[in-house]
Amino acid sequence: MKKSGLLRSAVFVALVLAGSGISRAETLFSYVDENGVRIFTNIAPKGPVQDLKISGQPLPAPGSANSGGAGDADAPLDVIIDKYAEEYRIDPALIRSMIATESSFNPKAVSRKGAQGLMQLMPSTAARNGVRDAFDPADNIRGGTKHMRFLLDTFGNDLNLSLAAYNAGENLVQRLGRIPDFKETHDYVRSIKQRYGKSTMIVDSEASVKGPTTFRYMDQNGVLHLTNIPPVQHSAPDENVWAQSQP
Repeated sequence: MKKSGLLRSAVFVALVLAGSGISRAETLFSYVDENGVRIFTNIAPKGPVQDLKISGQPLPAPGSANSGGAGDADAPLDVIIDKYAEEYRIDPALIRSMIATESSFNPKAVSRKGAQGLMQLMPSTAARNGVRDAFDPADNIRGGTKHMRFLLDTFGNDLNLSLAAYNAGENLVQRLGRIPDFKETHDYVRSIKQRYGKSTMIVDSEASVKGPTTFRYMDQNGVLHLTNIPPVQHSAPDENVWAQSQP
């Protein structure tokens, strides 16, 4: 059966309101792919896409009652954090913990020393990492995550020294070879590690490449669906229902 233009524009619909097990409160991402087809999915896109729209219930804020972390972030921030955490090979949970401690997820935060934005970048650090607008969430998170990757590389992935260097400066930490004897810095490292819940940061590169498992299936109307939530209906043997790891 030939699909109409309307069905083509709805190909890969992930938010199925009846029969798929997806809640009406689920976050829905809509964007135009490289073939000019509008995609609807509950899986956040990776990499640049065109005309990204986000609707439905925002993702739980890290630190909210629904997420168990700290801070206040909405779905777009989660997408940004995941994007740059993957690009710079850092656990996104660590970046969320840093943002919660640095700014409580306030993109307009300014410290008494002049640090700015979500990841509290000093103007010199922002400039060194190519940040043009420290109050722009995407620009700030990109610059802060890139800087943290530099520190982790500098200190051999030692989380304590890298966090201390983020707070007190890498030159001082390199000279001392330990966390400086500043209460602020010790409290900073302790606070982030408590939120993060780990003493070291290890990124499973293979898992990050494979991505989440996705399910594709055709519904009774001939629409192909893409979702990370298994369909609840029982499929007939001849129906095309299968799962794969998303690249």
